[in-house]
Amino acid sequence: MTQSLVTSAIQFDIERADLVDAKLKEFRPELFGKEGLIRSALRDQGVHFMSITVVRGDTGEPTHLVFEMSVDGEPQNAFDTVGTRLAAFVSDILSVAAIQPTGSLSQLLASHHVRTGQGLFDVPGLDFCGTPGMTVARIKREYLLARELRSYFDTHPAAGAPLAVVARVRDFVKANADLAPLLSAEPFPRLAAEDPSRLDFGFVLSLAFRGLLKFFWPVLCLLGLAVIAATIVAGLSQGFAVGVIAFFLSTMIAAVAILAVVVSVYVGLRRLEAANTPVDTLVNPDVMASLTEAENLKDTQQNHLAGISIMQAGPLRGLTLRIAFWVIGQMATRRFRPGFLGDISTIHYARWLRLPKTNKLLFFSNYGGSWESYLEDFITKASGGLTAAWSNTVGFPCTENLFFKGATDGDRFKRWARRQQQPTWFWYSAYPHLTTARIRTNAAIRQGLGTISTEDEAAAWLGLFGSKVRPATLIETFEVQTLLYGGLSKHPYATCLAIRLSDDSKQACAWLKSIEDQITFGDQPPADRVLICALTADGLRRLGLPSDIGDAFPTAFRLGMGSSGRANLLADTGDDQAGQWLWGGPENAVDAAILIYADSEPTLASYAGELISGIDAAGGRVLHRVTPTPLPQPKPGESAVQTVREPFGFADGISQPIIKGTRRWMRQSDAIHAVEPGEFLLGYPDTRGFFPPSPQVPAAMDPGNLLPLAEPTHSRGTLQPDFSTSGAAAARDLGRNGTFLVIRQLAQYVDVFNDYVGDAAKRYADHPAVPDQLDPGLLPEWIGAKMVGRWKDGSSLVRYPHGPATRKQNGGHFRPDNDFLPGAEDPLGERCPLGAHIRRSNPRDSLAPASKDELSIVNRHRILRVGRGFDASGANDPEEQKPGLLFMCLNADIERQFEFIQQTWATAWQFHGLENEVDPITGRGGGMGRLTIPSPRGPLNLTGIKDFVRMRGGAYLFMPSRSAVRFLARLGSN
Repeated sequence: MTQSLVTSAIQFDIERADLVDAKLKEFRPELFGKEGLIRSALRDQGVHFMSITVVRGDTGEPTHLVFEMSVDGEPQNAFDTVGTRLAAFVSDILSVAAIQPTGSLSQLLASHHVRTGQGLFDVPGLDFCGTPGMTVARIKREYLLARELRSYFDTHPAAGAPLAVVARVRDFVKANADLAPLLSAEPFPRLAAEDPSRLDFGFVLSLAFRGLLKFFWPVLCLLGLAVIAATIVAGLSQGFAVGVIAFFLSTMIAAVAILAVVVSVYVGLRRLEAANTPVDTLVNPDVMASLTEAENLKDTQQNHLAGISIMQAGPLRGLTLRIAFWVIGQMATRRFRPGFLGDISTIHYARWLRLPKTNKLLFFSNYGGSWESYLEDFITKASGGLTAAWSNTVGFPCTENLFFKGATDGDRFKRWARRQQQPTWFWYSAYPHLTTARIRTNAAIRQGLGTISTEDEAAAWLGLFGSKVRPATLIETFEVQTLLYGGLSKHPYATCLAIRLSDDSKQACAWLKSIEDQITFGDQPPADRVLICALTADGLRRLGLPSDIGDAFPTAFRLGMGSSGRANLLADTGDDQAGQWLWGGPENAVDAAILIYADSEPTLASYAGELISGIDAAGGRVLHRVTPTPLPQPKPGESAVQTVREPFGFADGISQPIIKGTRRWMRQSDAIHAVEPGEFLLGYPDTRGFFPPSPQVPAAMDPGNLLPLAEPTHSRGTLQPDFSTSGAAAARDLGRNGTFLVIRQLAQYVDVFNDYVGDAAKRYADHPAVPDQLDPGLLPEWIGAKMVGRWKDGSSLVRYPHGPATRKQNGGHFRPDNDFLPGAEDPLGERCPLGAHIRRSNPRDSLAPASKDELSIVNRHRILRVGRGFDASGANDPEEQKPGLLFMCLNADIERQFEFIQQTWATAWQFHGLENEVDPITGRGGGMGRLTIPSPRGPLNLTGIKDFVRMRGGAYLFMPSRSAVRFLARLGSN
């Protein structure tokens, strides 16, 4: 429905201004009391807001009685309502002002209606409505619905599945004759997140061109006529060819002329800005007392602001005011949601206008909350618009280029704003107890009640009662498998089962359904045992997922780690090739992996036995099992978990990304390692603000509405949910809250490694690159540390170049350091070599020292490592007896994260400008590996580095969300 913001300004004698103000103040009880006569008269008349303000004129200017109203329908509705419902009250005010209407009150207001616009000859003005399209009646009905539903939940707490709760609420509403019509949703402005990309260069260029046409068209017309005249005269007198030349020359001259006009306007503006003298005085105490008396009234959540400013003299400021209003209007339409200015959502309505025949710029606004919070919102979130409009008035804080500075000088701006303000004594609001946020929430409650059809929509809807919309970056914790939140150090015993599922999809689904309630989700796992489940692309097919949906998963995942296409990329060649793997290769491919963690060995053994029996009973089988070495636990009296060491003896698990939104991030905000959740979870924004692609499922395949919507407009960065369209037929998101798990069983040849560093220490003992400060007994460890990038105790070479931290601290407790920046602190690699393992696996700022952009780029390739070392000494096969690492990591994009690290950093022979070097620990140099160790006295070149690690099995798996597990487990019954 149309909404109108209407202003009428009636002249009267300034000598009566104080009397009129006093009369307006007399009516306050009739405006704000529940049974006030004015409030009763305007009730249910479609009037949102109304105020009457005295605007005093300066010498030679008239004084005005200004009526400003926000009404449903056309402006005449406002005039008629006041003329009929408030005739007695307004006539009393007019009598005090000595205003004698010549006709009806409605006609008087209509005849003094101030129509505003942004053209050259319009009265300059700009309107803003915070609840567009919403009538007074609708706002009140939806408030009633929300209030009744809150009362319902007081006696009927939400329990069970969200969609079932919503169904019960719908039954309650249907049974109430007053509420039942509200099950039919009305149109509501979309509240989808703003798109910063909408302000592109093309839009700015278009804005400049349209502005030139709008405000400089008289100049353009004159110059156009001059061009035509010059062309005709030259053509008639000198011939056609000369006429054409004259046309082009005169056009060029005209273009220069219009440019000169624009430049002169800009230069004039800058001169006016430089000459402006800001006024920084405090508000008169008596005026301030009146202002505060008129604000923050009891039983209302709203305030009204009437600001009266004096325009700077001259026509140029009139032009820049019009330009400012037009640009603000264009930007608001292009950039913001309907009813919003950025993140500011407190404005019910606002209006700027220049009062005709005066030097006054008026500003009226009805807003929620306090004056202080209202101004702070603008200062911090939308200062450009305020600056552009008010910089044209006297005494405003210093500005630059019309839109800049000014209101950002917060304290001076607030002083200035208070000095412009006038107490609003006569002010009416149809719903003074409601804020814009509450109105939108009530509308969303009604809208959702009539349209939602999925579990995630229902959960979002229930969140409207006493909660708020889940931000796009806030992880739905209990949908995510627990492994994302850490390595489960409090569950020291673990095992990994690589599984082949039954060829019968019903049996495979039955197995998954049998364990779905045992899979552990959330960041607070049970104390005794944890179960994690992940599936390969083959596993998804065995469960019955159609191929067209499976094809929506990333290529790397679909092809699998053991495919020939990944071998060269991962350097899985030679004796690392998939054909020689113990599991995960072409002859022993797996469908799933389950990870079991337990607080004790008996618990692990018992639970693993139960699960293996269940796998066998469902027609599957365990192809391979890896049991990591139990994690070291605190000794009696110790509180900290002991440092985990991998088989070569180095502290492990030190450098990990910190996912924003997790408990670890809340406890330890780290700019170096903090990354967006979308780098590890599907359905969340990544470092660049985009949502990673996620496989989708047609709605028909999800009759139980188990999966979230593929485009959840009710939760992605909105201030209120948007349930404008039903999700019943919308695609479902199979990937949301899921991630990809990479598992690689790596055998580590500890004896070969120790022999190599020992021999190298003897070979290079007298090399000038060996620091004089180094204890000779540490030389083998120093060689190994240079290869790894850390000492065995976890201390970094960047911070501790000549010995491990624990040695310096005489063996005291040391927490491995991880906040260093190798590029800034060690740009030449003289402490930590450029090709060292940790510098390859996480370069940080190494490739562009001290660059925040480089850190952001590197964080796009981080992985979350969740692996554990193992000791397979009891295996029958001698080759399986090697200890090693069950490497596991989580990432949202296998190619961009895990594979990128492996190919572009770890095994790249030219990494960081090096030549013929690979990762000295995990690289496969075939005995020809090398590492350059720079030093001020020349480099030490480690050569003949052997292969210390061998690939023994692995897989790419998808670790689904709780909802996805439930969906997949029921595929066999669809």
